[in-house]
Amino acid sequence: MIGTLIIEDEAPAAKRLEKLLKEVEPSITILETIESVSSAIRWLKQHSQPDLLMLDIQLADGLSFDIFKQVRIDSFVIFTTAYDEYAIKAFELNSIDYLLKPINRDKLKKSIEKFVRLRGEKPSIDIQAVIAAMDRGRKKYKQRFAVNVGTKIKSIETANIAYFYSMDKNTFLCTREDRHYPVDYALDKLEELVDPQYFFRINRQYTLNYHAIEKINVLSKSRIAILTDPPTKEPLLISTARTHEFRLWLDR
Repeated sequence: MIGTLIIEDEAPAAKRLEKLLKEVEPSITILETIESVSSAIRWLKQHSQPDLLMLDIQLADGLSFDIFKQVRIDSFVIFTTAYDEYAIKAFELNSIDYLLKPINRDKLKKSIEKFVRLRGEKPSIDIQAVIAAMDRGRKKYKQRFAVNVGTKIKSIETANIAYFYSMDKNTFLCTREDRHYPVDYALDKLEELVDPQYFFRINRQYTLNYHAIEKINVLSKSRIAILTDPPTKEPLLISTARTHEFRLWLDR
């Protein structure tokens, strides 16, 4: 039996991971699924160490690295994350592996096979080296946008932008307070500048912030309509070509 603890704050992702783990290695037993740093620390202090730890990097109440500051981890660890800009080289240690979301079944199988090969060895995780390498490799996204308001310049926090849109060959942003301002970047360029963890280009006219999505209506297998807060002036339909990618983005 391979006692496995899943630490993942997104229920659909956790359920999918559990299903994949059982498919690739029948001897895996899921001990529990935990969704926060604080709960993980409490569980690890009260139970014996699991054989394997499936650990999402970014949890609801912080980075999972905080767990290592309060609990000695002797388990083998496989990190999972949606941040593909992190330095993968940082995870090339005997006791660590690294999977990007959405998790690929074949890559997960290889990670479990690696764990089985190394199971008899003593894990040794230099978590500070991992963090330092990740920081060096992380891509920097725009934190603010400077916009013109008459004869003045206003700075808008990227996190406060509900969506970007194009109209009459110009590009605008809409804030969470429903204020609209022109920006100097085309939507194609904005895809490179904003964090894809939070922003998604749904069609040729709109790029949405995840936190601005109010409701998602499935019109058909390949058509999805989105309601936002603040609302847009026109219905937002995801292009057929992007529907599958959008579903994967939601399931990170």
